[in-house]
Amino acid sequence: MKKTMSALSVVLLLCGCAKQDGLSQYNYNDVGQSTLVEFGTIVNAREVGITGQNSGAGALVGAGVGAGAGSYAGGGSGTAWAMVGGALAGAAIGAIAEQSAADSKGMEYTVTKENGQTVTVVQNMNKEDRILQSGERVMVQISGSYQRVLPANNLPEQIKRPKGIKVVD
Repeated sequence: MKKTMSALSVVLLLCGCAKQDGLSQYNYNDVGQSTLVEFGTIVNAREVGITGQNSGAGALVGAGVGAGAGSYAGGGSGTAWAMVGGALAGAAIGAIAEQSAADSKGMEYTVTKENGQTVTVVQNMNKEDRILQSGERVMVQISGSYQRVLPANNLPEQIKRPKGIKVVD
């Protein structure tokens, strides 16, 4: 039984360690990618639940642990039935545990951009992220279909056009 609980604990730890993008956290494949930025103002912010992706690893490990635990029960054909029952119960518990670890809280931001267009963006929140407030100036990062809302109060509202480089022959 101790082995069963240890294996299930490992599954929960592995499932709960995934890093989520937030205000200050980027995914590895975002590094080095250019992103279009549009400025706007937050109209509304609300907390939402985000259903995480379930890989099936929790069910697989749970089935193995359950079958292993079931092998200690009964004798003869009863052992086989106990293993099958243990595998089924373990798979269900493992799947539920993985899904629970993958689910998270996030924020839905409604932003009216400078061009007058209003959009909503749902994004993950990390513990250290602050919730952006209605009326706050923000930038909406747009990279393909991926968007993120970040604070922009610290950015200037007006800048000079950058100097270019003139190529001569």
